[in-house]
Amino acid sequence: MKTHVLFLAAVMALTAVQASAATVADADGNGSYSMEEMAAAYPDMGEEAFADIDTDESGEISPEELAAAVESGALAQ
Repeated sequence: MKTHVLFLAAVMALTAVQASAATVADADGNGSYSMEEMAAAYPDMGEEAFADIDTDESGEISPEELAAAVESGALAQ
């Protein structure tokens, strides 16, 4: 029973992250999010916050970086 509860909790957490990440539109379809795309979903996001989330310093936010930011609380859901 404990295993089932832990599994369900993990599924719910992943679903919440995916749902939150889905609020950011990848307008150009390149598989990552530009500052402009992020600002459309998070209007208060500044360049410093964007840079903090862009951990690989690519100039774009990958889906993994977005999920990590939501999971860590750096971005509100």
